[in-house]
Amino acid sequence: MQSPLRTVLVTGATGFIGRSLVQRLLERRYRVHAYSRQQPDYGPDEGDCLAFQGDILDAAALAQACAGVDTIFHLAAYAHVNQHDEALMRATNVDGTRCLLEAAIAAGVRRIVFFSSALADASRPEPLTAYGRAKHDAEALLLAASHAGAIEVVCLRPVNVYGLGMKGNLLGMVRLLQRGLFPPLPVPSASLSLVGNRDLCEAALLAAESPRADGQIYTVTDGKTYTMKGLELTIRRALGRPVPGWSMPLALIWCGAAGVEVLSRALRLRNAPGLRSYQALTTDKVFSCEKLQNELGYNPAGSFADELPGILSQLHQKH
Repeated sequence: MQSPLRTVLVTGATGFIGRSLVQRLLERRYRVHAYSRQQPDYGPDEGDCLAFQGDILDAAALAQACAGVDTIFHLAAYAHVNQHDEALMRATNVDGTRCLLEAAIAAGVRRIVFFSSALADASRPEPLTAYGRAKHDAEALLLAASHAGAIEVVCLRPVNVYGLGMKGNLLGMVRLLQRGLFPPLPVPSASLSLVGNRDLCEAALLAAESPRADGQIYTVTDGKTYTMKGLELTIRRALGRPVPGWSMPLALIWCGAAGVEVLSRALRLRNAPGLRSYQALTTDKVFSCEKLQNELGYNPAGSFADELPGILSQLHQKH
């Protein structure tokens, strides 16, 4: 897929996924407007990348970044959800999306590819989290504009994303196993879907170009089903650690997670592994990318095991 130097905007361009997407777009010969709160490493004169610095609620900065843009890849979001951050999270994820939408329509942008989340799927049996509700509400704003004919919109719902620079529960699991602090999980354990950063970027490019994608929502996975126990064993083996012949009872894991939860709330710690991490260990979260495959020709090529050596090497370099 080659672009005749089409101009695109990436919000959240300095984040885990944003950095990879900017690089992929430049390789595919797009002109890129890279928008973020932090000043990007790639400067305004680096090839076809123009850097913009601003908040996602800054209407004037967004108007400048949207000028001359054909497609927006909207990744800017606040994902660190706890009791203290919900207001800021909604302001960023919902109000920020509204600000971007208004700037995009005013600038005549053709399409927005919105990086939502599998947690925004209201059809699943478990109730939406605060983060899931915010993403769901942002989707609704964008899709209403699409249905009104104001702009084209595609919503991508990635599952947990792995790759170099990843964050979240999966990285926490890797770090704890690296330090010998992660308990051997019982069998059976929860099943889940994942997606690699590279495959997610490929899905975004397909979503940007396909006429069929307008107004659609696509779940993005790597097409595989993992188990938490399987991931634990894969990481232990990659670290060269022996596989324990015993497993920790779930009741003890819950007690430990509850204790960390109480401590993290008292000390106002961000992203400490508490009950949310326990739920991730014990609740099935399996999704299908069949719609994306059938309609857009998505063909995921990666796996967590393929990316794990690079992830471990990157962690080792940081210490």
